Order: sequence, then structure tokens, then C-alpha cells
Amino acid sequence: MTGTEESKIKKILLVDDDPTVAFLAQRLLKKAAAEADVQLAKNGREALDILREVYPREQCHMLILLDVNMPVMDGFEFLEEFQESANLSTAAISIVLLSSSAHHLDMAKARNYPAVGYIQKPLTLEKLSEFL
Repeated sequence: MTGTEESKIKKILLVDDDPTVAFLAQRLLKKAAAEADVQLAKNGREALDILREVYPREQCHMLILLDVNMPVMDGFEFLEEFQESANLSTAAISIVLLSSSAHHLDMAKARNYPAVGYIQKPLTLEKLSEFL
């Protein structure tokens, strides 16, 4: 990964309810994209709140790593609201779904949303590198 690739992502929003997964992912993200500001949300609702607060102020390229299965608002519910929010759906935001499921129906459902990728957990530098 070159400095140019790394510098295009200025903010990363990690959306995952599992504290262990979030901790490990944050460590991995700091290693892979040291210059990016990494924020954490525990569910889709928190993620939308962060986006609505932060994105209008700092319009930079953002990557969202979005867990599919979470309480309060899951990844697919987040994507539904994201699509309906005009100011967010036109923003420079890339979304990558994270899931422990390799089921073909989950992957097919993911293709119906504005996500740029689907990573099967566990998250690794190799899997992440194509999106940074």
C-alpha cells in the first residue's frame, strides 16, 4: 500500500457491537491507515448519528466498516436509512460490510445496497487493503 492510497481515506467509521472485534479491528486499522481518524459506533443508529454530525463539517473521503448483525439497528437497516438520506447517499463515503456469515443469501442481499465490498470476518490486513 502506497502513501497515496493510504492518504485518500481520512476518516474510518467502524460499526460493530462486539467489543473484542472492535478492539482488534481498531488496532488493525491504526496499522493499515495510520493517518486516518478512526471512530467507533456500536450499532447502525450510533453510526448514523455520527455521520449526520461529522460529515457535513468535514467533507472528506470516509470509509465505513459495517457489521451486519447488531442490536438496535443492524447493518442492512443502516443501509436502508443511509440510502434515504440525500445528504449522506451523495457523499464521498465507501461502505464495506463485515460479517461472519459466508452464506450466499447474505452476500446477495448485500449487493442490493450501496456498499463497495463485503468482508467475511475475521478482518485482516489483506482483506482490508483493497479498500484503503
